[in-house]
Amino acid sequence: MKSVTLVIRSGPTQSLGTREMLDMALVLATFECPVSIILQNAGVLWASLPTMPDDSPLALSGKLKSLPLYDIDNILIDEDSCKERGVQASNHFPGKLCDHDQILDCLNASDLVLEA
Repeated sequence: MKSVTLVIRSGPTQSLGTREMLDMALVLATFECPVSIILQNAGVLWASLPTMPDDSPLALSGKLKSLPLYDIDNILIDEDSCKERGVQASNHFPGKLCDHDQILDCLNASDLVLEA
């Protein structure tokens, strides 16, 4: 099956595209499609949020934290984007900080790249 990388560049205040992207990731993973997720630009803000109540507009932070339950373990957080925004990833967030070269390697290894 083809591998898919989802690049999330939108922050919590623009969550509609991110919500759709996460739903797509869960569906793909359910059908055993290898999925990677990259948080870049304002998308790194998702990694710093605490888990929110379900009725909160920022409730996607909980969904992001549950990705490993769907075997989505390759979650990369752009280190440069974090530094630019003064963001530190939450200890409970499943992603790992990566440099530009690691992100390029992930993108080059993917069969399909989608952005939000």
